[in-house]
Amino acid sequence: MREAVESEGIKWHFNPPAPPNFGEIWEAGVRNVKAHLIRVVGAQVLTFEEFYTVLVQIESVLNSRPLYPMSSDPNDILRLLQVIS
Repeated sequence: MREAVESEGIKWHFNPPAPPNFGEIWEAGVRNVKAHLIRVVGAQVLTFEEFYTVLVQIESVLNSRPLYPMSSDPNDILRLLQVIS
């Protein structure tokens, strides 16, 4: 299988399932979603539509955060290198 997908230009990256420090960025995202779910839902039992709605709202909250601390100076331009580093 590896040869077949590599011939298509697909590269595999090993990510061990146990240690969360191997997937730091997305593990932080999962941790954020779980924290919001616990705060919003608690011990309630939701229907699929209710659960989906809550997840979409959490997604909206998490995706609306700025990538980089905002400046109070309106003339400041956010450089691409600031976002990447």
